[in-house]
Amino acid sequence: MNKDTNQEISKLKKELVLLRMYKITKQKNENHKIKKIQKEISKIYQLNSKNKSLSNE
Repeated sequence: MNKDTNQEISKLKKELVLLRMYKITKQKNENHKIKKIQKEISKIYQLNSKNKSLSNE
Protein backbone atom coordinates (compact mmCIF):
# COMPACT_ATOMS: atom_id res chain seq x y z
CA MET A 1 0.00 0.00 0.00
CA ASN A 2 1.19 3.47 -0.71
CA LYS A 3 1.50 6.22 1.86
CA ASP A 4 -1.74 8.00 0.85
CA THR A 5 -3.74 4.78 1.10
CA ASN A 6 -2.34 4.03 4.54
CA GLN A 7 -3.10 7.55 5.72
CA GLU A 8 -6.67 7.33 4.42
CA ILE A 9 -7.26 3.98 6.11
CA SER A 10 -5.77 5.28 9.34
CA LYS A 11 -7.99 8.37 9.26
CA LEU A 12 -11.09 6.27 8.62
CA LYS A 13 -10.22 3.84 11.40
CA LYS A 14 -9.77 6.69 13.87
CA GLU A 15 -13.14 8.11 12.91
CA LEU A 16 -14.68 4.66 13.27
CA VAL A 17 -13.25 4.28 16.78
CA LEU A 18 -14.70 7.64 17.80
CA LEU A 19 -18.12 6.75 16.43
CA ARG A 20 -18.05 3.43 18.30
CA MET A 21 -17.13 5.25 21.51
CA TYR A 22 -20.07 7.60 21.04
CA LYS A 23 -22.31 4.60 20.51
CA ILE A 24 -21.08 2.88 23.69
CA THR A 25 -21.50 6.05 25.75
CA LYS A 26 -24.99 6.53 24.30
CA GLN A 27 -24.08 9.79 22.69
CA LYS A 28 -25.45 10.70 19.30
CA ASN A 29 -25.62 7.31 17.65
CA GLU A 30 -24.85 7.34 13.96
CA ASN A 31 -24.93 3.75 12.75
CA HIS A 32 -25.10 4.82 9.11
CA LYS A 33 -21.77 6.64 9.45
CA ILE A 34 -20.16 3.59 11.06
CA LYS A 35 -21.34 1.34 8.23
CA LYS A 36 -20.29 3.85 5.59
CA ILE A 37 -16.76 4.07 6.99
CA GLN A 38 -16.50 0.29 7.27
CA LYS A 39 -17.51 -0.01 3.62
CA GLU A 40 -14.96 2.63 2.58
CA ILE A 41 -12.16 0.79 4.39
CA SER A 42 -13.24 -2.49 2.83
CA LYS A 43 -13.37 -0.93 -0.63
CA ILE A 44 -9.86 0.50 -0.25
CA TYR A 45 -8.52 -2.90 0.82
CA GLN A 46 -10.28 -4.63 -2.08
CA LEU A 47 -8.97 -2.17 -4.65
CA ASN A 48 -5.50 -2.43 -3.22
CA SER A 49 -5.48 -6.23 -3.29
CA LYS A 50 -6.87 -6.21 -6.83
CA ASN A 51 -4.10 -3.84 -7.92
CA LYS A 52 -1.48 -6.06 -6.29
CA SER A 53 -2.77 -9.16 -8.07
CA LEU A 54 -2.79 -7.33 -11.41
CA SER A 55 0.74 -6.09 -10.92
CA ASN A 56 1.93 -9.62 -10.07
CA GLU A 57 0.66 -11.05 -13.34
